[in-house]
This record gives sequence, C-alpha cells and structure tokens, in this order.
Amino acid sequence: MTPFSNKGLLLAALLFSASPIQAEEHKARAVISAWDRAVLSGELAARITSLPKRPGESFNKGELLVGLDCALYEAQAGKVAAEHTAARVKLDNARQLNELRSIGSLDVALAQSEYAQTQAELRIARINTRRCRIKAPYNGKVVTVLVNQHENIRQQQELIEIVADQRLEAEVVVPATWLSWLQPAMPLTLQIDETGARVEATIAAISPAIDPVSQTLLLRAELAPSAALMPGMSATAYFTTDSTQ
Repeated sequence: MTPFSNKGLLLAALLFSASPIQAEEHKARAVISAWDRAVLSGELAARITSLPKRPGESFNKGELLVGLDCALYEAQAGKVAAEHTAARVKLDNARQLNELRSIGSLDVALAQSEYAQTQAELRIARINTRRCRIKAPYNGKVVTVLVNQHENIRQQQELIEIVADQRLEAEVVVPATWLSWLQPAMPLTLQIDETGARVEATIAAISPAIDPVSQTLLLRAELAPSAALMPGMSATAYFTTDSTQ
C-alpha cells in the first residue's frame, strides 16, 4: 500500500470517529399576554346612555365604547362660556377706559384676572363634556362589560375591560442558569396547550433581575399576529441549543 493511500485511510478514520454536534432541547412554561389591556373607568358621576359593544366584539381606535348622559355638564359648560364672554367684554372695556385715564391699572389687572379665571373654568367644563364619551384608545376587542345601560355610575367606577388582541407576546419563566446561553433575538417554539398549535417566536427581552426565591427569570418573546392566539393561553416553550453550550 502506498504512503498516499495510508494517509487517505487515516483521514477517513478521523472523519468517521469524530462525534457529530448534538442539539439539546430545553423547555419551560409560558403564558400568552397582550401588550395593551385595560379596564376603563368613568371619570364622571352620570347615567349610562350607550353601551354599543358587547363582550367579544371588535372595535377601532376612537370608536365609542361607553356613552354618558352629558346634559348637566353641557349646561355647565354653556354657563361658563357665557361668563367667559362677559369677562372678555369687561376686560376690553377696562383697557379702553385705562387708555382714557378713566380708571387705574389696578382695575385692568382685576379684569384680566377675572378673564383668566373664567378661561380656566371653561377649559375644565369642556374637558368634562368630552369625558361623557369614553372612546377606544386602540384597536381591539371587548373582554367584559361591567355595567348596564341606564345605570348611574360614580366617579372612577370600572366600566369595561378591553384588550388589543393583535399585539401579543409570550411571557416565559426559565431557570436562571439558562443565562449562560440565552440571548435576545434567539428563536424558540411555543406549543399552545389549548389548541396544540406550534408557533414560532423570538426572544424580545430578558429580565434584568432574577427572582431570589425561585432562581428564575422572565423572558418576553415576540409573536407574529395570529387569529389562533388569544391572551391568557398557556404554552410550553422549546429552546434548541448546541450540546456544547
């Protein structure tokens, strides 16, 4: 056998004896959550006149969710608007009289102060009338309605819970020891408990703090919008790593 053939046999032996890189799978529990989820409260004490959306129904940003009886607040706004107009006329008259030296600068200052006060009161009255119409802050769906039409509500009473169901993420709790190989933008797969569907995701952020009791940390995984996903679903997250890590 020639020296060249001996070298070829040795190289082949080395290639076949080398162990292939093994992939190792790690799994952890996850929960699907929404970026935007809120319980909207009433800022006024008033009677409910409109509840156009029911649980499960969709809405667009700016669409009416709860309407309140605004007759009293509109009347107050009208009264303040009239007082504001009168204060403006009084201020203009005071300035003209001051130019003619018929009144002093103190009278002008008092008229200016009265005008500024009615201006602030008018701004408050208009804010209250806008609060009679509670509108959607983003596109989403109604989770639950906590009141009924024609009920009288108090200030800060919870009225309706909403969620933006197209902006979802997964919260994954993992052992702190995984920090040796976890990194942002790392891919993972979620198997949804409720449907059995498998969804691809990417690590968006890793919590900067470890729970000292459980020695775990929280990951946020970015998900693509999907009609098969709902906030509150649970899942198993699978991570695939090189066994040498």
